[in-house]
Amino acid sequence: MLVAVVRVSMDQHSKPARPPFPAVIGRRRALTIGAFGLAACLSTPVVPAQDDAATDEPAETDDTEPDDETEPDAVGETVTVELVDFDFVPGTDRPLEIPPGTLVQFTWETDNHNIVVDAQPEGAGWDGHEPIENTGFEHEFTFDVDGDYEFHCTPHIGQGMIGTITVAEGVVLDDDEGILPDVVPAPAITLVIAAVVSLLAVLALAYMFLKYGGPSG
Repeated sequence: MLVAVVRVSMDQHSKPARPPFPAVIGRRRALTIGAFGLAACLSTPVVPAQDDAATDEPAETDDTEPDDETEPDAVGETVTVELVDFDFVPGTDRPLEIPPGTLVQFTWETDNHNIVVDAQPEGAGWDGHEPIENTGFEHEFTFDVDGDYEFHCTPHIGQGMIGTITVAEGVVLDDDEGILPDVVPAPAITLVIAAVVSLLAVLALAYMFLKYGGPSG
């Protein structure tokens, strides 16, 4: 009788212990919660810390009176008008609309062209460029006065090489007229990077869970 009890006890201890099924479920749940927690942490945008020295010290004030005669230079946009064959591009097929202060660069893409001003607003002072020029020549003028500017190319006026520029407040230039789209702000770039990193982290943890998190056979 004693031998049988000892044999049964030895058989029980010799069998490998198998983790209960609820323990496996708990490990899966822990991996899942850890994956979502890591994703939430990575997707949180990082706010740069402010310099304490800059906030503690009061800003210095300039008691110097501004010079009324000095005015800041106006920074305008730049638009290119090409002289090609029998057209001002843009300007012939459709008027070029620009806001005041825009610098227009006229570039000769083909030979035998000039710019003769037919009409312009009072006080504009644009003389055009009447000498005949060839490919590679450039002429530029800043249009500050509102109104319509009409001009033509003398050698090709018979072929309809006539142009119009309209200067008006509130005109917004499109990309084809020399305006580049706004640069993506830094917070948006940071948010995109954080989202991509968090997505990769979730995929990696999901892969590890599927490969190693199942119940052992």
